[in-house]
Amino acid sequence: MSRENNIAVYTGRKVIGFWKGIKNFVDFIISIIHSFQSFKYLRFRSIYDIIINQTRFTGIHALPFVVFIALLIGGTVIIQSMTQFPKFGIEGFIGNLLVIIIVREIGPLATAMIVISRSGSAITAEIATQKQNRELLSLETMGIDTKLYIVFPRIIASIISIFSLMIIFDSVAFFGGYLISQLTVYIPVDVFIRTLLDAFSIEDFIATILKSLIYGILIPLLCCYYGFMPGSRFEIPIYVSRAVIRTLSIIFVINALLSALFYL
Repeated sequence: MSRENNIAVYTGRKVIGFWKGIKNFVDFIISIIHSFQSFKYLRFRSIYDIIINQTRFTGIHALPFVVFIALLIGGTVIIQSMTQFPKFGIEGFIGNLLVIIIVREIGPLATAMIVISRSGSAITAEIATQKQNRELLSLETMGIDTKLYIVFPRIIASIISIFSLMIIFDSVAFFGGYLISQLTVYIPVDVFIRTLLDAFSIEDFIATILKSLIYGILIPLLCCYYGFMPGSRFEIPIYVSRAVIRTLSIIFVINALLSALFYL
């Protein structure tokens, strides 16, 4: 077989595999939607407990990482901008720069990356382990819809956690970064706050809410989808890796599309 034919076969297999993956994921979403018919049979207390525990792990336990990264990024951006902008006579645009870099791009992406690497991988590994230990089968034997019982609470918890973490990330990056920057450059507080307020727009607020909503739905959906897939214990690390890498890739694409939608 010629080299051109090998390339064509390889490309064809990749395209078919990609299409099958999309189809299977859509079927997974449809099955979750259909499972809402049994929602009334679930105990509210059990759902509530899962949401609280998942929110604690995804949101509260991730706070140290979010605060640390936000401080570093905020301080670095402010120091660099106040060091370089005066050379061009545009130091009054620091607020616009901070909003563009932190609120619109880095804040949502950094938050999503932290959630995916911590909670997303944990969700996939947890579900895959429960499946191999036949815990999911035990739930189904008791008449519990496992997809609704497992996926729905994690979506609610992820939406709450990601939105809260985005707000915290932006706030810490701005004001924590400002305090750090005072060690290197001096910026009057009133000037800093005024430039920030002038740079904010209603589009920034709407985009933040929309991104937190989309990320909060997609991240647990994708990670749960891959959690149900392993057929043996040996496949668990493979699907955890796939869940993290592919969820990150999709989030980057969606972030770019939303940015183009709101700001172009």
